[in-house]
Amino acid sequence: MMISDTLERLKSGLLDLDMDTAVDAARSIAETGDTHAIKDAVDTVTNALQTVGKRFQDGDWFLTELVYASEISKEIMNILSPLMETRALESAGTIVVGTVAGDLHDLGKNIFINYARSAGFRVIDLGVDVSVQKFITAVKEYKPFALGMSCLLTSTDKEIQKVIQQLNEQNIRDRVKVIIGGAALTEEFSRSVGADAFAPDAVTGTDIVKKWSAA
Repeated sequence: MMISDTLERLKSGLLDLDMDTAVDAARSIAETGDTHAIKDAVDTVTNALQTVGKRFQDGDWFLTELVYASEISKEIMNILSPLMETRALESAGTIVVGTVAGDLHDLGKNIFINYARSAGFRVIDLGVDVSVQKFITAVKEYKPFALGMSCLLTSTDKEIQKVIQQLNEQNIRDRVKVIIGGAALTEEFSRSVGADAFAPDAVTGTDIVKKWSAA
């Protein structure tokens, strides 16, 4: 079968929410060992996820579909990523992501990570209940161009302000752009704490960091 046919099967599998078809196509491409085909497959996933995002933002798809498409893309990337090591130098940049201290929610964060990785970013996932110090240490260690913080509880949104204050106090705020997201947050809150952007969903968040990395 032609590579183009397999790429089409990969795309339609993802957009039809057919895990088996998409994963089977990804395995077929991986087995070729062709680095160009593998790159094309990753680009295909990225493009398909943009369509998924548009369907979600237009109200044609709901959170259930968005989550499942994210899971399918994660399975595909698990197959393709190990074969992309040679492309590591071409990474679109590093992003550090975590859910703030006191908050254990990670669904939105994980969807964003899947999308960002599919778009070619190196993502360092700090997990949930991440302390201010852990965020600061990660920014110093990994030197990301973007720091993403997730927060679903209004009781923990003050943690975001603490992290930004620490970035300022340690004179590293100008090194990294801060993007925040989660049900507890708003555009207004984002401005009030000095973040660079608010992402209402993972798709928008990925679009924002893509613009930042291209600037």
